[in-house]
Amino acid sequence: MLRRLMFRRLYSTKSWTYAEASKWCKSFSKEQIPKSDLKVTVSRSSGPGGQNVNKGKLGIKDATWIPEYARIKILKEANVRTTKDGQLIMVSDRTRSQAKNLEDCMEKLTDVIRSAVQVPKDPDAETIKKVKQLEEMANLRRKDRKQLHSHKKVQRRSKGPDY
Repeated sequence: MLRRLMFRRLYSTKSWTYAEASKWCKSFSKEQIPKSDLKVTVSRSSGPGGQNVNKGKLGIKDATWIPEYARIKILKEANVRTTKDGQLIMVSDRTRSQAKNLEDCMEKLTDVIRSAVQVPKDPDAETIKKVKQLEEMANLRRKDRKQLHSHKKVQRRSKGPDY
């Protein structure tokens, strides 16, 4: 069965092009994340050394420096932890060093933001043509199967009384 391919952007309120999104991603770095938007907490860990778990919280709804469609996408993603009031939570207990754990949280946050900003490339004409051909072929195969099934049913019908 051929999956129906759809070429549209998800969650986009502003129609960012692939070029705009990739330019924003290239220029974005963890140093551009406003420290005033972050809330960092440190607690004991079950990881190496038993100390220095860093939790970083970022209010996504208030982060106007992130494009709006990316904020919506981050809040809807299943693989990130968010609170009910729209705060993104990053946790790290990889190392015994508090500074390294904080750095790890910032890297994770940067990766989540970059992946949310990315927009898929628009398909070229050749790809669209190929998809249409595949859809037409699948439709023809479906019609052939239906016709064979119908023919089989007609053959099974009685032709009249034969007892």
